[in-house]
Amino acid sequence: MSTVKFFQLVDIPDYRFSSDKEKCQNIDFDKIATDCDTKTISILEAINHIGISIMSEVEEKSLDKNKIIMLSGVIADLAELAMATNKIANSATYSSGYKDAKNV
Repeated sequence: MSTVKFFQLVDIPDYRFSSDKEKCQNIDFDKIATDCDTKTISILEAINHIGISIMSEVEEKSLDKNKIIMLSGVIADLAELAMATNKIANSATYSSGYKDAKNV
């Protein structure tokens, strides 16, 4: 199983609890964990950039409240995505180790 889009990561089975181990054999949990770690870092970098943009906006004399509200909403959404990718990365890392240990 290879993932191309983020939404594909939502239903990845946990190797420990899957009743169909064959279904999990084709999943590269290590690759998924690495991909999610990378996505988490990218999301956090985006949050940092938006946060700096908000600080710049606040320092300007003509404050655009709508822009700040929009950027704050984007930060909240990105933070939720970062939590999701981090959770998937942790689960995939654990499943990768568990799968490797079982197949040795």
